[in-house]
Amino acid sequence: MKKYRIIAVVLLMMMNVAQVKSQENAANNGKKWGTELNFNPFDGSLSLNNSSGQIKVRRFLSDEYALRAGVLFNYKNFNDKEDQKYTTNPYKASDKRHSLETTINLGIEKHFGAGKRLSPYLGAEVGFGFKNAKQELEMDSKTRTVKGAWEETESTGSYFVMSFIENNYVSAGANLLTGFDFYMSDNFYFGYEFGFNVQFIKYGKIEITEDAGFSSSTPTPLPETTSGNWRMAPNVMNGIRIGYNF
Repeated sequence: MKKYRIIAVVLLMMMNVAQVKSQENAANNGKKWGTELNFNPFDGSLSLNNSSGQIKVRRFLSDEYALRAGVLFNYKNFNDKEDQKYTTNPYKASDKRHSLETTINLGIEKHFGAGKRLSPYLGAEVGFGFKNAKQELEMDSKTRTVKGAWEETESTGSYFVMSFIENNYVSAGANLLTGFDFYMSDNFYFGYEFGFNVQFIKYGKIEITEDAGFSSSTPTPLPETTSGNWRMAPNVMNGIRIGYNF
């Protein structure tokens, strides 16, 4: 039994050596495009995007330099209708919502040769983003319009609590980053990336208008939503990156 184990280990070593020899220069990426999946083992996710939900692409200018871009386009649209005819107080109601979120990050990477398989790099990027949202509530031809967010109403038993989601915003930021690509074949790699992030987010104003008679209660005062927030912190960018070049 021990003899077979030794033979199996030798065969695995020979296969590994053969694979390394067949990979003369795994980081030869000049004039190639690349993209990647991101695997986060702690939450069990696997997605074609980075930690911000962006699809990321690279354009290698040479073996040393690469341009990078991350793009997010997220559109949500909901249209709920309710028509109650068979009651003493018939009514028609609808809740129409939509929001659009877009972000883009642009940057550059400087790669350093560290053997046939390992390609560490330094980089920097800047990013911009925005979100807008709108909601239209209708009750028996009377309307209530919310611009800049979606209104959520929750009953606590004795009263209702109003909150807002999908708040509109504009953002700007920058990242200083470092990471590595470890090539398992000529164009297939896994890697990791982390950096230092500076980001500013300014939330927009929420505006509500409604027809007379839409609500019998006094509207809840709106929260202050025009404040700006700064964030500066190190962060892991994309979990475990699994990518390929073509």
